[in-house]
Amino acid sequence: MLSHLIQNAQDATPPEGELQIRLQQEGSNAIIEIEDTGTGMSPEFVRERLFRPFDSTKGLTGMGIGAFESLEFVRSLGGDLNVQTELAQGTLIRVILPNALKLSAI
Repeated sequence: MLSHLIQNAQDATPPEGELQIRLQQEGSNAIIEIEDTGTGMSPEFVRERLFRPFDSTKGLTGMGIGAFESLEFVRSLGGDLNVQTELAQGTLIRVILPNALKLSAI
Protein backbone atom coordinates (compact mmCIF):
# COMPACT_ATOMS: atom_id res chain seq x y z
CA MET A 1 0.00 0.00 0.00
CA LEU A 2 2.71 2.48 0.95
CA SER A 3 4.83 1.50 -2.02
CA HIS A 4 1.92 2.17 -4.37
CA LEU A 5 1.06 5.55 -2.84
CA ILE A 6 4.69 6.66 -2.87
CA GLN A 7 5.17 5.51 -6.47
CA ASN A 8 2.06 7.45 -7.55
CA ALA A 9 3.42 10.58 -5.84
CA GLN A 10 6.78 10.12 -7.58
CA ASP A 11 5.09 9.62 -10.95
CA ALA A 12 3.10 12.85 -10.52
CA THR A 13 6.07 14.95 -9.40
CA PRO A 14 8.56 16.53 -11.82
CA PRO A 15 12.30 16.08 -11.18
CA GLU A 16 12.53 19.56 -9.62
CA GLY A 17 9.52 18.83 -7.38
CA GLU A 18 9.44 17.60 -3.82
CA LEU A 19 8.05 14.51 -2.09
CA GLN A 20 7.76 14.23 1.67
CA ILE A 21 6.76 11.26 3.81
CA ARG A 22 5.82 11.89 7.42
CA LEU A 23 4.76 9.65 10.30
CA GLN A 24 3.06 11.00 13.38
CA GLN A 25 0.62 10.08 16.09
CA GLU A 26 -2.70 11.86 16.59
CA GLY A 27 -4.57 10.63 19.62
CA SER A 28 -5.02 6.88 19.20
CA ASN A 29 -4.17 6.94 15.47
CA ALA A 30 -0.96 6.60 13.51
CA ILE A 31 -0.88 9.02 10.57
CA ILE A 32 1.25 8.48 7.48
CA GLU A 33 1.37 11.48 5.17
CA ILE A 34 2.66 11.39 1.61
CA GLU A 35 2.84 14.88 0.13
CA ASP A 36 4.07 15.90 -3.30
CA THR A 37 4.39 19.08 -5.33
CA GLY A 38 3.22 17.31 -8.46
CA THR A 39 0.41 17.79 -10.92
CA GLY A 40 -2.44 17.35 -8.45
CA MET A 41 -5.90 16.05 -9.29
CA SER A 42 -9.25 17.65 -9.94
CA PRO A 43 -12.08 17.15 -7.42
CA GLU A 44 -14.01 15.32 -10.14
CA PHE A 45 -11.14 12.87 -10.72
CA VAL A 46 -10.82 12.13 -6.99
CA ARG A 47 -14.57 11.70 -6.61
CA GLU A 48 -15.26 9.68 -9.77
CA ARG A 49 -12.08 7.83 -10.76
CA LEU A 50 -9.26 7.70 -8.22
CA PHE A 51 -10.58 4.75 -6.22
CA ARG A 52 -12.44 3.03 -9.06
CA PRO A 53 -10.82 -0.35 -9.83
CA PHE A 54 -9.35 -0.89 -13.31
CA ASP A 55 -9.51 2.82 -14.18
CA SER A 56 -5.97 3.96 -15.02
CA THR A 57 -4.51 7.18 -16.37
CA LYS A 58 -1.20 5.41 -17.08
CA GLY A 59 -2.22 3.69 -20.29
CA LEU A 60 -0.68 0.24 -20.70
CA THR A 61 1.70 0.71 -17.76
CA GLY A 62 -1.01 0.77 -15.09
CA MET A 63 -3.75 -1.64 -14.08
CA GLY A 64 -5.83 0.90 -12.18
CA ILE A 65 -6.16 -1.10 -8.98
CA GLY A 66 -3.48 0.36 -6.69
CA ALA A 67 -5.47 3.23 -5.20
CA PHE A 68 -8.56 1.03 -4.87
CA GLU A 69 -6.57 -1.74 -3.14
CA SER A 70 -4.83 0.79 -0.89
CA LEU A 71 -8.14 2.23 0.29
CA GLU A 72 -9.65 -1.21 0.84
CA PHE A 73 -6.60 -2.41 2.77
CA VAL A 74 -6.53 0.64 5.04
CA ARG A 75 -10.26 0.33 5.73
CA SER A 76 -9.87 -3.39 6.48
CA LEU A 77 -7.52 -2.33 9.30
CA GLY A 78 -10.14 0.06 10.69
CA GLY A 79 -8.49 3.14 9.20
CA ASP A 80 -9.16 5.62 6.45
CA LEU A 81 -7.37 7.32 3.58
CA ASN A 82 -7.89 11.03 2.88
CA VAL A 83 -6.88 12.98 -0.21
CA GLN A 84 -6.23 16.72 -0.33
CA THR A 85 -5.22 17.90 -3.78
CA GLU A 86 -5.26 20.85 -6.12
CA LEU A 87 -4.40 20.92 -9.79
CA ALA A 88 -0.85 22.16 -10.47
CA GLN A 89 -0.20 22.39 -6.70
CA GLY A 90 0.26 18.79 -5.56
CA THR A 91 -1.38 16.21 -3.35
CA LEU A 92 -1.43 15.21 0.29
CA ILE A 93 -2.48 11.64 1.06
CA ARG A 94 -3.20 10.93 4.73
CA VAL A 95 -3.34 7.29 5.80
CA ILE A 96 -5.04 7.09 9.18
CA LEU A 97 -4.57 3.83 11.08
CA PRO A 98 -5.70 2.88 14.55
CA ASN A 99 -2.64 2.58 16.76
CA ALA A 100 -2.52 -1.01 17.98
CA LEU A 101 0.33 -0.30 20.39
CA LYS A 102 -0.22 1.49 23.65
CA LEU A 103 2.91 3.54 24.24
CA SER A 104 3.84 4.32 27.80
CA ALA A 105 6.55 6.50 29.30
CA ILE A 106 9.66 4.61 30.34
